Amino acid sequence: MTRSSLTALSSLATLLLAASACQPDAPATGPLAADAPANNPATTGAAAPTDTLHLPGGRVSQLRPTTAAAFNQLPTSDLPDLPNDPAAEPLPAAPGRVGRQGLALLLKPAQGPAVKLLSTPDTEFTLQNGAGVKYMYWGSLPAAHQWVVRAWAWESAGAVLVDQRTGRRLDELPGDPVAAPDGGLVLLTSAGLGGGDQPNMLSLIQVDATGARLLWQREPTTWEPAEARWAAPNRVVLKRRHTLPDGSLPDEAHVTYDELTLP
Repeated sequence: MTRSSLTALSSLATLLLAASACQPDAPATGPLAADAPANNPATTGAAAPTDTLHLPGGRVSQLRPTTAAAFNQLPTSDLPDLPNDPAAEPLPAAPGRVGRQGLALLLKPAQGPAVKLLSTPDTEFTLQNGAGVKYMYWGSLPAAHQWVVRAWAWESAGAVLVDQRTGRRLDELPGDPVAAPDGGLVLLTSAGLGGGDQPNMLSLIQVDATGARLLWQREPTTWEPAEARWAAPNRVVLKRRHTLPDGSLPDEAHVTYDELTLP
């Protein structure tokens, strides 16, 4: 791991999770089936769990198998692919609530002052500068009333959520966000077992009338969350890539699709 972006992406999460620290999750006690049963996400409650997530307060959420076909029927994220290239920034065509002034990205909520995100100048954006970050407008999560800003660090990437109503800001969580159909929850998936500086992490956000707040983060050790798609306001289906017994993650890693019901 380098000394660069992990510092930038994890420092705030450490403060937010003082009461419920981020901890690795052990794999399920039973072996993972080579081929998941052909269960629809709406009816997987009877299927044997493939893994568990241990959540704050002693709660446990179980992952239950579903299929690639069921996963592919679910809606994908509305956020576009966004390369680390300022020319690719998809700023809204009409000026107003989202705009840029040089290195500063400005977002004007319905109430309160504008939120200003200031990128690190190119001359200071180096491997040695662990606090260096570049902000690019990414899009919005309409159901959750959130603007999404991509936060690029030296060898990793995260997201900043800014509430369009209040301006409340949730900084630099690793991964890619996708909102539940009713906007009440946002899950970020960060696949990081393939090397580099990207954390391997799931982050769950709750959105209410005041804005977004972090509920929990978990770091699986034997699989990485490649993508998430919501099946219902409290049910999400994960595409997971699994490590080999020696802990390595090959290019052609074993993939499963599993439904997670959130308490």
